[in-house]
Amino acid sequence: MTLEAATVWMARGGAIAAAVAALELLWVRRVMADDGAFGWPVLRRELAGAPAWLRGVADRVLAYRSTCAVLALQLAAALALPWCAHPALPWVVFACSLAISIRFRGAYNGGSDAMLLVVMLALGLARSAPGSRLATAGLAYAAAQLMLSYFVAGIAKLRDPAWRAGRAMALLMALPTYRVPAWLGAVIARPPISALASWSVLGFECGFPLAFSRPSVCTALVISGAVFHLGNAIVFGLDRFLWTWLAAYPALLYWAG
Repeated sequence: MTLEAATVWMARGGAIAAAVAALELLWVRRVMADDGAFGWPVLRRELAGAPAWLRGVADRVLAYRSTCAVLALQLAAALALPWCAHPALPWVVFACSLAISIRFRGAYNGGSDAMLLVVMLALGLARSAPGSRLATAGLAYAAAQLMLSYFVAGIAKLRDPAWRAGRAMALLMALPTYRVPAWLGAVIARPPISALASWSVLGFECGFPLAFSRPSVCTALVISGAVFHLGNAIVFGLDRFLWTWLAAYPALLYWAG
């Protein structure tokens, strides 16, 4: 994959990821009102130790109406991203996503928000200096963060006795938070299937650095990753992770080549 092609595909994937993230929050915007569960009068307490000027800026930018405006701006910039190559667009999405991340501090999908920032940073650098070393460095950063997102998670799971014993997937399926269908939970609860599922995830995540070994291995891991995130979106409802990680894959494919 060429640098130009990788940039184009990151713009397309990043547009979907940023648009979905904005639409989801706009859909539940009432919880962000002052009397809602995520009202700014409550969340702003986390900035109690911040400088006065920073609290003042946050009060203006992250209040209810301002947050809705930021989300609308993110949505508009995201929709324009694949069609307009102006370098300002990914930086606008980056700034909006950063503001929303500061507001919620990971209370929604913190991991997908962080990866969206990585994708927009890489895309912003690539569009600001197309074909330059800065562009390749941006994609290198995105590829490295993508690889580490799997590898670090895999090593953390490997240290957990439940994952090593093959019980982790069954335990995750049983959590009421995810509302997994009862029939699927019953299937995964069978020890051989739970062990296979658990060790498949461990092998995939811990082995992801092999993506840099050769393009064919990278392609296989990218396909496996897409299936992995699609399954997580269907079973656990982690749809934003699917689109955000797909948006980062072109950077990995470029560097693996």
